[in-house]
Parts: sequence; structure tokens; C-alpha cells
Amino acid sequence: MTSARRKILIAGMGTSPAVLTNAVWALAHGEKPVVPDEIVVFITKNGKALLKKELFDDGVCADMLKSLSREGIDIEGKLIFGETSIRSIPDVKGNEIDDLRTGDDNLRAADFMLGELRKYTEDNGTELHVSIAGGRKTMSALLFSCMSLLGREQDKVYHVLLPPALEGGVTPTFYYPKRGTTYTARCTGKKYKSKDLQCELFEVPFVRMRGWYHEKFKEIPPSYRTLISKVQTVAPPAVAYPEIEIDAWNGWVKIDGKFAPMSKACFAMLLLLADGCPTKDLHGKLLALHKRPGTAKCDWLASFQEGSRFADENCPEDVYKVQSELRKKLKSAGFSASESLVPQRGAPVTFLLRRVKWWNRGDVPVLDGGRAI
Repeated sequence: MTSARRKILIAGMGTSPAVLTNAVWALAHGEKPVVPDEIVVFITKNGKALLKKELFDDGVCADMLKSLSREGIDIEGKLIFGETSIRSIPDVKGNEIDDLRTGDDNLRAADFMLGELRKYTEDNGTELHVSIAGGRKTMSALLFSCMSLLGREQDKVYHVLLPPALEGGVTPTFYYPKRGTTYTARCTGKKYKSKDLQCELFEVPFVRMRGWYHEKFKEIPPSYRTLISKVQTVAPPAVAYPEIEIDAWNGWVKIDGKFAPMSKACFAMLLLLADGCPTKDLHGKLLALHKRPGTAKCDWLASFQEGSRFADENCPEDVYKVQSELRKKLKSAGFSASESLVPQRGAPVTFLLRRVKWWNRGDVPVLDGGRAI
């Protein structure tokens, strides 16, 4: 099945067409050689003019194909690359963008690349090989981000690493190590034979997020920003969770070393949540705790049992009111994502409970041997 997929090289490009030929050459000479069936380039108006002159008019592409063929690499019916392969990034009016100079230009590029990649990733018969070596840094970053959002198991992302000798440039331009050519470094004047200049193709590992959201959306939004926003609604919060310290006997809580004062009802709820109690069981457990005998020696617990909260089983709203109060207290102490530990109605806890440090955990009747009653 894998061998039957149509392999497509997609590359972002600025004003250096050589990054494309270097990518093609490196793919064909890798540990697991890949000769793409088709080449697609995302480019600006300025880059397009240079690409057509150097690769088409000056015959670089035709020469490279001959060189690959002479090496015994099968290119029959492959490496299809022509006018329709060049995808110019449009502005809001549909005109080709000269260069990615502004924030709006880059967001237009993100939307455009997302839309183009989507056409290929919706087809199970394709296998994408994406080069992020060309174009401005923002273009490379956005192309990589689009692949994280849309990439499938079979798709790959690459960066072409040029040999140190090419830093500063050489004459003639290094499109690929053309046999019999001597290259002269512009900075040092040192000469290199083609066999001494080999590019390395680095496969960039990336997180494929498509599986997180694909079943939840009826269709993938066309806008880059909209898709990012929607993915965030189904992905876990991207936060650095604080460390929480809880003294179960003396009744205090610290968030990253800062005390978080709260009511006894809030503290009781926090104990249960931090111990792994499902949110659906909170009301019943807090009602039972309020009536549990033999807790007078634990001051905070005795105070909780003397209070009115959770004294009446016919007041289910108590749990929501205390949850809201607890979230506010935790946020005041610096826990911005407090909803991960104290969720909105019915939602599961997503906070990493291993970030909870306990003191006197087994001494309190609320937690029998470290487990919530």
C-alpha cells in the first residue's frame, strides 16, 4: 500500500532556488532514497521570477534530471515540475505577494499553505515530503506548523543541511554536486570538487495533531488561525502546571510556595480532587464527610463540620458554588489554569496529580491511608 502512494515533494521557497534542487538531490541519495512523483513549491512573486529563470530558462532542472539518470536513479514519469507546480502566495485581492514583509503577509501565507496542504492530506493516496529549508524564517515556521496540524502518519518534514564549505556561497552556484564541477568559495577562494560537497537531509520529528481533532470537527477550517483556535478547544491546556503542597492535617495549601488561603469547604473539596476523586462523586463524599464522626482533633475538619455547607443533601448547588470559590482562590495564588484541577460542571480533572506534594496525608480521616473516603 505504501509503495502505491504518490510521493509529493512540497517546498517553501524565497529567492534561493538552489534549496529546491538540493532537497531533490538529498532525497534521492538518502539512506532510504525517495524520488518524488511531483514537486510543488510555495513561493512569493519575487522568488517565482528567480526560480523560473534559474531552474527552467537556464536549464538547471533539466541538467539535474540527466545527472540523476546517469547515476542509475529511475526518474521515468517522476519529478514532474512545471508552471502549474509553482504556487504563488496571494494577497487579499488575489494578487501575488511580492515578499513576506508584514504580519498580514505571513498570515495570508499560512492560510494559503494550509489550504494547499489540505488538498493533499485529504487524499489517502498521497505521501508528503515537505522541505522547510527555503523562504524566510516565518515561512518555514508556518509551513512546519501547518504540517503539525495536518500531517499524517506517512508524511515527513525535512531540512537540508549544507556542508560548511558552502557557507558564504560558492561559484558557480551550488544547485547539486554536479559531476566534474569545481566550486570556489567566495570568502576564502578555496576550491572544492563536487564529490566533497554533499548535503545532509535531516528528517525533522514533529507532533502530528490531526488525530486529536479530526473526529471532532465536521471539516477542517480554511483559516490557519481558526484551526489553531479550534484545536486548542480539544487539546489539553498548554500550561506549565504549578506544584501544589497540601498539609492534610493542619489545613493549608501552597501554590508554588505561596500560601493560598481558603474556606474549610474549599479545602475539603481540594483534598478530594487532589486525591483523584471524580467530580461526579464530590457532592456525595462531601455530604458524607460533613457527617463523619470522630474528627474533633483535626481543627479545620471540625470547623467544616460545624458549617452549613454540605449539611443538607437537598442543596446540590453547594458543590458548584464551592467549586467556583475554590477556582478563584487558586487563581489568586497564581494558578491561572485552576480549571484543570477544579473543572467546570461535570468536566474531568486534567491536572497532573503527581504535581501534588502531600504532608500528613495518612493522618486525616478524610484520606484513609492516602485514599479519599
